Order: sequence, then C-alpha cells, then structure tokens
Amino acid sequence: MNVASRILKAFAASLLMAVALLSPFTALASDHGGGGAPEPMVFTVNLGKDNYLQFGLVFETASPEAAHLLASHKPQIQHKIILMLSGKESANLRTLQGKKALIEEIIELSNHVIDEDEKTGVKEVLFTKFLIQ
Repeated sequence: MNVASRILKAFAASLLMAVALLSPFTALASDHGGGGAPEPMVFTVNLGKDNYLQFGLVFETASPEAAHLLASHKPQIQHKIILMLSGKESANLRTLQGKKALIEEIIELSNHVIDEDEKTGVKEVLFTKFLIQ
C-alpha cells in the first residue's frame, strides 16, 4: 500500500502542476483583445399606414473620439433617424439602391449632429438586421 500511495501522490502532484502551468494560457486564449462588438442601435418605425421597418445599425467611426461623440449624441441621432424615416416608402427601401441611399443619409445625418465629416467622424453604417413587414 505504501507504493500505491506514493504513485497516487506523484500522479496528483503531476496533475496539479499541469493544471497550474496551463491555466494562464487558457485565460489568454479566451481574451479576444477588447470591449467586444459595438452594441447596435435598433429601430422599429412605421412606414406609411400598412408597413413597419425594423432594423439595427452599427456605426464605424474614424477615431475613438468620434465614437465617444456618437455615444454622447445618441438620443439626438436616433430622433433624427426616426423623423427621416417617416417620409420613406417601403417599396424604395426594399431595393439595394434604397438601402444604400439610406446608409448614406444616416452617415450624413450622424456626422452633421456630431459636427464631423466622413474622414473624422462616422465612416460607415452597417445594418445588423433589416425587416420590412
């Protein structure tokens, strides 16, 4: 029994050593290097009498400062996007050209609110979802 207990202790010590050595690497492997993906702005708006549009947006900015400005002006930007969409037709927004035009309008509107341009402010707007019913 003495030999068996020595073997068991040696095995347990080896196992604990392996776990101790590998634990920092598993922590590093799970670190993806940042704050994660930005949270999308989600909208649900009426389009005319019979349709509604639900979509999500993520903004790509030229700098962290522009991202901060965008976050601090989020209510104004949301308000202006909702008002802008009140005049849109669902048939136009169903087309690729309509979606691209909407993106350009949102970029222009957002940069106007934060007093920047596409080089220093919002560079791109990405849809995370887009549903017309």
